[in-house]
Amino acid sequence: MKTVFVGGGQGCRAVLEMVVQNRLAELSPEVLGVVDPNPDAPGMVFARQQGWPTFSDIQQALQQEGLELVVEVTGIDSVREEISRLVGGRARIMDHQLARVFWDLDQMARDLRGELARKTELEAELREDRRSLQELLDSLPDSVMVLDKDGHIDRVNRRFEEVTELSSSQVEGLLCSNICRTKNSCDTNGEICPSARVLETGAPVTVVQRTSCIIGCEPDKECYYQTVASPFRTRTGDLNVVITSREVTEQIRLARETNELARRANQILNTVHGIISIVGLDGRFQFINPSAERFFGLTSAEAEGKSIEDLLPPDGAKIVRQNDEAIIRDGGHLSHEENLVLNGKEYILITERVILHDYKNEPIAICRVSRNITPSRRLHEELLESEKHAAVGKLAAGVAHELNNPLTGILSFSEDLLTELDPQSPIHEDINVIMNEALRCRQIVRDLLDFSRQGKTNRKVLPIEPVVKRTLKLVEKQAAFHDIRFEVELSDNPPQIYADQNQLQQVLLNLIINARDAMDGKGKIIFSAKQWTDRGGIHFSITDHGCGISQESMDRIFEPFFSTKGDRGNGLGLAAVRGIVQEHGGSVSVDSEVGKGSTFHIYLPPANRAKKAGFSRSHSVLPAYHDWGEN
Repeated sequence: MKTVFVGGGQGCRAVLEMVVQNRLAELSPEVLGVVDPNPDAPGMVFARQQGWPTFSDIQQALQQEGLELVVEVTGIDSVREEISRLVGGRARIMDHQLARVFWDLDQMARDLRGELARKTELEAELREDRRSLQELLDSLPDSVMVLDKDGHIDRVNRRFEEVTELSSSQVEGLLCSNICRTKNSCDTNGEICPSARVLETGAPVTVVQRTSCIIGCEPDKECYYQTVASPFRTRTGDLNVVITSREVTEQIRLARETNELARRANQILNTVHGIISIVGLDGRFQFINPSAERFFGLTSAEAEGKSIEDLLPPDGAKIVRQNDEAIIRDGGHLSHEENLVLNGKEYILITERVILHDYKNEPIAICRVSRNITPSRRLHEELLESEKHAAVGKLAAGVAHELNNPLTGILSFSEDLLTELDPQSPIHEDINVIMNEALRCRQIVRDLLDFSRQGKTNRKVLPIEPVVKRTLKLVEKQAAFHDIRFEVELSDNPPQIYADQNQLQQVLLNLIINARDAMDGKGKIIFSAKQWTDRGGIHFSITDHGCGISQESMDRIFEPFFSTKGDRGNGLGLAAVRGIVQEHGGSVSVDSEVGKGSTFHIYLPPANRAKKAGFSRSHSVLPAYHDWGEN
């Protein structure tokens, strides 16, 4: 249809584009020209680009031969009336409103075609997404089942088909309860069914079961399966569930074995007597066992994060730190003897150290295993001391026997001379001196024989008060004790003891003499005797306010021939005290502070226990000399 377009505006250009795109196929217009007084109007420019005639005079354009249709797109009523006048009835006229309708219809068709194309594209994308999703699910080693909000199976993966021997076409659309391997129905017991719990709570659920929703094993086998149910929302907002299941039997067995190994390790750590601790490479505690808890006096939780400097004095901490640095530097296995002080007590430890490594064989910690050998070391020292005493006793016995015979001759001849001499003789006095010194030597010989176990004891049940009073009476009148004041504290009805009265008196005398010497013969000595309430025996204590005993001497004061008095003593007094007390089944100890004095404690068992035990001479007893000044 031969057509002239009047009006070259944007609307004209839009209609001309539809003509070019053949979107007005119903009209099949043949463009004879475009009319507009403005040659640069969009429709005029587009027409020239298409090779169509353009006119500025409407009358000239409408006079063309064969004109069949005039399309008015100016939207001006006067222009439409002018067109009607010039054309008359020889061509149809389509005003701008009708052209707009065609344009709108074309726009709608174009939109529909675009939407259809997008829909087709989206459907292709959706098919691709579903295919990719299915490939993803099929690539998983776990069995996967996707359920909708009603519990119907939406899809499954290849692993599901393998373990159930059911194809996806057989199960899709079925309720999950129709294929569930558990005995309970999924829609009746939400506590057992993970999907029901997810649909109820909206939260993911993980359970380990002997028989899962998807997989099961033979009744005579031990199998475990981990089932994970996870929620997800569809585009419509419905809550669906993805259920995955895998066999974890090996993991459960490994975890069980690991727990068993950990339980056994804890049993060992909790029962061994060794002091076990684990510290990081920074020296801070990570773990201590119960033995270490008792040793350090704190729990493992309290020790965690602390360093050895927090638990030990600087000197001991320095020793431990140096040994830790040695094992870090040298590696392997190291053993050290460590002398430590903890809470005022000295300990001797044999500590083994090893480096602990992680799975990459990188060092991560130090394990210390210590044995407290303090008691065994002291026992060893006491054994050596006992052997030394035995040797001294054997020597003393030999000396005593060798001296006894000549002393007897000296005493016999001295007595004969005294009987023959006139008492007024000048040498009578000298003979008396010889005889007295010989008697003194005989007493020493007897004491040496007693020390060498060749003397005899006379033990019997004794009340303690007469022994104490007799001992004090022996010293109170002595010139060496004139400036000494005694303070005696005796409990009411003190228990009786089973002892040799002379030996017990010898013990008390030696301690009193030592107290006097420590105060240079001036001061107060406190003597106490009371019931030993913890064990039912007797407790003696003798306290002075003298010079005290240094820490260096404290460990040696009971050794034979060790003395702090120089030329005034021979080191036998306290050794005799300890020997006699131990023979009587008791013990002796001392508390002392330099410059403030000392207190000696003697503990003896009650008479009935000591008599029943029948203590023998199992320790050397050193003599106490009766001139009261030799230790």
